[in-house]
Amino acid sequence: MKQNGIPVVKFSMVRKYDWPAIRSRFPACSRFTYLNAAGGSPMCAEASVEGKRYFDEMLLYGDSCWDEWIERSEIVRNKLATFIGASKEEVGFSPNTSTAMGIIAHLLKDRHAVLTMDEEFPSSTIPWINQHYDVDFIKSENGTYTIKSLEKAIRPEHKILVASHVQYKSGFRQNLSDLGNFCQSANLLFVVNATQGMGVFPIDVTKNRIDFMVFSGLKWACAGYGAAGMFISRKLLQSYQIPIAGWRSVQSPELMDNRMYKLKSETSALEAGSPSFPTVFALGGALDLLTRIGRDACMNRVLFLSRLLEDSLFEQGFPVMYSFPDEHRSGIIMILTSNARTLVSELSRRGILVSARGEGLRVSVNIYNNESDINTFITALVELRSLV
Repeated sequence: MKQNGIPVVKFSMVRKYDWPAIRSRFPACSRFTYLNAAGGSPMCAEASVEGKRYFDEMLLYGDSCWDEWIERSEIVRNKLATFIGASKEEVGFSPNTSTAMGIIAHLLKDRHAVLTMDEEFPSSTIPWINQHYDVDFIKSENGTYTIKSLEKAIRPEHKILVASHVQYKSGFRQNLSDLGNFCQSANLLFVVNATQGMGVFPIDVTKNRIDFMVFSGLKWACAGYGAAGMFISRKLLQSYQIPIAGWRSVQSPELMDNRMYKLKSETSALEAGSPSFPTVFALGGALDLLTRIGRDACMNRVLFLSRLLEDSLFEQGFPVMYSFPDEHRSGIIMILTSNARTLVSELSRRGILVSARGEGLRVSVNIYNNESDINTFITALVELRSLV
């Protein structure tokens, strides 16, 4: 049975390891061989339902649901905080990773030396460069970064480390605990871009000693565009003056006092104005699905499919650019080719979605994928071997 074209599976029926039922929550998978989570995953049904719910309510009832929407957004804030091991006061919503990173760069404007990785996505680096920070890049070692390379690169002027949990081109998944411990010993603030892992690779901001974290829910979290967030450690919330403020940044926004105010000492103060309710609710729906499946189950599913994809490529003699052990593996596999864009186009004609990044064809798996997707991709790549 279908409703609005979406296969109906009662949410209570979706259990960990029931991968066919989980896949049914992603109708796009019936239309495409979707191997482009690193570019953007299809939205899951739970996220879509929650986002549409807001639009239906606004259509039928106008602004009369405001109080309920505010309450519902705070429920999502709690879900997100629990998901990453934070308190709700430390969590805020943002339209995208770049905006959140820019806010943090502005917040820390008195710190002028940043250490980061040379293959970071621009949203990790451009906000700092734009704020005139001194940004130094660590060279990768065959796609990897080690604590030793950090120790060699660090200078006394460095006060901030900016690092992605998963590198968007190589797929290298960094050990956040090791990085957090290094930052503490080196007196560095630890800023994490979690976009390429958020949703399937567990993150505990407290245990990993993370000071700031930003992410987009577009990719492995399956929540769509505009569903993004940020974390700021409680100890730092009270140390810096927030760089932006609006009517909902204050402790009593309902008073609407335009002269006297006291700011909230919470990350939500940085949201400034009215929430983007549909994207917040969509994120909440996606978190419901991911939580019900279980983060370890999600991670192990992605790792299983990633290994299967890599093994299949090796068996067929295709040049895999990077191969990492499980502790550094992610859902991203890169295939060396000088014709990545042509391959993307040819595969797209066959309903297979991947992406081109640098010298590689980037293939990325998520919880909605299965063995058949990988077989379909490998079969097509064999047929297109002359282009690789």
